Amino acid sequence: MLSALARESRPAAADRGIVEDPEFDVLLTSGGAKGLDIVPAVRSVTGLSAWRSRQLLETAPTTVVDRTSFTAAVDAARRLNAVGARAELVCRSCERVMSPEDCPVDPGPCASPFLSPAGCPASRSRA
Repeated sequence: MLSALARESRPAAADRGIVEDPEFDVLLTSGGAKGLDIVPAVRSVTGLSAWRSRQLLETAPTTVVDRTSFTAAVDAARRLNAVGARAELVCRSCERVMSPEDCPVDPGPCASPFLSPAGCPASRSRA
């Protein structure tokens, strides 16, 4: 037997403030000019071998981190950007693509059916 909370629709749950934060992906859009210097950063973000990390760099644009929290995605994108790669965040709920430097973003474009526009973690100010 399902509990009342389990039977509740996701939009109704969002109105009550009990929806989980959306997941984010980290999209590697460019490997940069210093590919060999970027491989260790890709390894640290993905946990993959050096060989597989280099393959990811060669296939950019590609997703290097899939379905993670906003803070983990920002951290991974900043690590990659710090060594010369170009990485962006992709919100799994509203499909916005954003740079970690652009956060907090304008909450207006958020089109998630489960979150209010101000509820998106990318729209929250970080102090």
